[in-house]
Amino acid sequence: MHITAQKIKEAAEALECTELKSFMFQEPTAGPLTRRRRSSRSTGRSRRSTRGTRRSTRRSTRGTRRSTRGTRRSTRRSTRRSTRRSTRGTRRSTRGTRRSTRGTRRSTRRSRRSTRRSRRSRRSTRRSRRSTRRSTRRSRRSTRRSRRSTRRSTRRSRRSTRRSRRSTRRSRRSTRRS
Repeated sequence: MHITAQKIKEAAEALECTELKSFMFQEPTAGPLTRRRRSSRSTGRSRRSTRGTRRSTRRSTRGTRRSTRGTRRSTRRSTRRSTRRSTRGTRRSTRGTRRSTRGTRRSTRRSRRSTRRSRRSRRSTRRSRRSTRRSTRRSRRSTRRSRRSTRRSTRRSRRSTRRSRRSTRRSRRSTRRS
């Protein structure tokens, strides 16, 4: 049974029609507001009418209690569901943020590693270039030195051959003269 504002209004009006309102606003020490008549005929009728009104009031109070219980239960269920949904949503959002932060951390780590590797590779290429330059310089120097040395040696050998030739010529001349 779905509770609406119209039904609640109707129940409140029904309560106002009964004697419950007069009973509610009565002082605890005071007696009943309506005096009973002494005639026997009227007493029987009044008893019957009061019994009917009591029954109607009981029914109306039971209905209102049930309606209030239902509204309480429905509100509890709705609040529980909303809280569960909100907690689920927050959990999912936190999971998503954790995953995103992990992804960003991994990407930053990878980028750092790649930059380190690139730096290392640059350093290694620089070193290799330097080493190749040095080696080429050394080889050039060594080739120059070797050329110089070969030139010197060839010069010396030429000089020595010239000297030997001269000496042989002189000796021949001397032998001829004698």
